[in-house]
Amino acid sequence: MKDINNSDMEKMLLTGKSIDELIQMKIQEDYKSIQKEAKKKHKVEKIVDIAKVPRTLIFSKASIYKVFNKNTRVESLINGVQAEAMIGLQETVRDALFNGKIKAFVAGDVYVEFMYARAVV
Repeated sequence: MKDINNSDMEKMLLTGKSIDELIQMKIQEDYKSIQKEAKKKHKVEKIVDIAKVPRTLIFSKASIYKVFNKNTRVESLINGVQAEAMIGLQETVRDALFNGKIKAFVAGDVYVEFMYARAVV
């Protein structure tokens, strides 16, 4: 909620409405401003270089990884949360991905490669 200055407060009090009506009006104003902000179009940038991806996005739903299973020869896509689960206890791999030194790793019978991350600008 934004702060109300004295002139706005005076205008509200001079309308002759009860405090409940004034609170309801303020809530409606806030709702309309939040709704207006939500309807704005945001530009989404696709980052393909893992070194340029913010640390918070590397293992999030905004990141896409390609997974290739060596045994079944099947390729699929997963998000960053699933990729982090595949890393498991390999802390050196996790740190190397965070630092942008590597963009792929092997976990058991699968090869996992970073594809891109979507960031809202």
